[in-house]
Amino acid sequence: MSSAGFSLLTLNSWKCDGHYAQRIGLLAQGVIDLAPDVVALQEAFVAEDGSADTAGRLAAATGLRAVQALARPKLRSFAGRQVPSFSGQAVLTRVTVLRVDNVVLPSSEADGGRMAQVVQLRVGAHPVTVANVHLSHLRGGVGDALRQRQLQAVLEHLNQIGPASLTLVCGDFNDPLEAPALRDFTGAPWHLQDSFELAGQVREPTCVDASGQGQVLDHVLVVPSLSRATVQMTAATVLRVDRPDARGITPSDHSGLQITCRLS
Repeated sequence: MSSAGFSLLTLNSWKCDGHYAQRIGLLAQGVIDLAPDVVALQEAFVAEDGSADTAGRLAAATGLRAVQALARPKLRSFAGRQVPSFSGQAVLTRVTVLRVDNVVLPSSEADGGRMAQVVQLRVGAHPVTVANVHLSHLRGGVGDALRQRQLQAVLEHLNQIGPASLTLVCGDFNDPLEAPALRDFTGAPWHLQDSFELAGQVREPTCVDASGQGQVLDHVLVVPSLSRATVQMTAATVLRVDRPDARGITPSDHSGLQITCRLS
């Protein structure tokens, strides 16, 4: 099979918080500048009345196609009023979409409605499967157990789909890889691999907590047992979009991650 290049950007787009209209403009320009093949968004805000649609607006500005997974419906404060809305996942892509699955994840009353978006794409002659996730934000033992069950459910679904040239799980995991909820997945049977480690890059924080402490909560992980191509990870970069500009506006409260690889 011929070789093909592939780049992916994953970013938590921060629902409708902050200076929403200005933020989305900054995010759109960032996507245009980076020109990834695929953008995986978490907390992609959609107002039911049509007054806001993060992925739709970014797609219109960048020329990419948007595929949405509407999740976590609730009333949210937007533009000075309470609006029925969603905060789900979306994939923006310039390559062909072969398959889309929305996977309902284990949930709890305190943090319900989580979903994984699984999209299979054609990159050159290569099928590439991307699972776009936003795992539970709950802390403590309850949160650890829930995130573990959620990631297990995602991997089991990917296993049912079967191998592709490359299979990735990306997004906001709400935990570092060494945390109790995630660390077992880097061993048998899944052996998940951090794209930054494969690219020889040191991980940097993707957001800060209330005390200003940096946290590594976002990841792009390779599933080697479900990846059949030879993958050369050529770059992995943290995109600092959680820092204010001259106006004090941040595009998001998370930095993004962009990976670039070659499949052969």
